[in-house]
Amino acid sequence: MFVDNNWYGQRTILSKYCNVKDSCAFAAIQHGMLTTAQEELLGKRRFSIIPYLCWNKRVYKKLKNQGIKNVKIVGSPFIYLDQIINSKIINNKKKGTIVFPSKSTYEKNREVNYSLLIKETENLAPGPYTVSIYYADLHKDLTEFKKKNWKIVTFGKRSDKNFLEKNYIEISKNENVICTSINTVFFYASYLKKNIKFLLNKKDKNLILTDDKNQDLTQIFYEKEYPGILSNKLTQDQLYQIAVRELGGEHIKTPDEMVKLLGWDSNVKKIISYFISYYMDIKHYYIWKKSLRND
Repeated sequence: MFVDNNWYGQRTILSKYCNVKDSCAFAAIQHGMLTTAQEELLGKRRFSIIPYLCWNKRVYKKLKNQGIKNVKIVGSPFIYLDQIINSKIINNKKKGTIVFPSKSTYEKNREVNYSLLIKETENLAPGPYTVSIYYADLHKDLTEFKKKNWKIVTFGKRSDKNFLEKNYIEISKNENVICTSINTVFFYASYLKKNIKFLLNKKDKNLILTDDKNQDLTQIFYEKEYPGILSNKLTQDQLYQIAVRELGGEHIKTPDEMVKLLGWDSNVKKIISYFISYYMDIKHYYIWKKSLRND
């Protein structure tokens, strides 16, 4: 239905979990970690008859406090994916380090000092090294990674229905994970109990060359919520417990429950979802001059 329901393949994962055909859902599905600014925008909804499926109790409470109805906590599709795949069977000889530089979006370009990132990473964690480059950043100069024999991976556009599955597999292959911002991947890797570290900007070292007030506010929020998280002072078990909380691990639904929440048990809801999806496509094409479902 909504254009972002299947960004990164979130809805596709839920259909596999439920063992049903992937189709438009009669629901709005949270598709990633919400930044501080994004959480403040959650109260604006036009179709309250359509359930909003969020990941965790904090988002749920915020919406309820704003008077929003029909909100359900279902946890992150990543946890459902983990139940489908099980990272333990991917590679029993996990080794090396994968790095997730701050990625650009279609709304905001982010520049990263790749040379400094390579240097700091190789001082912090052992190789072999892999770097994840988002689709929107593939046009940038990646020569430094090639010179150092780093493996470069990309998972496609956000509309790629296999995006999250490919992401999951690459994280699972590595023992160490490094992020240059607090993002959804950080919590995914923590949930998989990886040795995860932040490489953030410091007064004398700027890895991220683009100002990002939203990220700054989000870092302040999470450091207050979980003291020590940004300075890599928390243990693997502490980070796992945080990930369970942020990804809603205690709110996972059964396949039958999820089918009902997504409206896949009703032909009427499927038809309504299809027509609303069609309307959304026309609306977004008029605004953005392109199809966001293939973005």
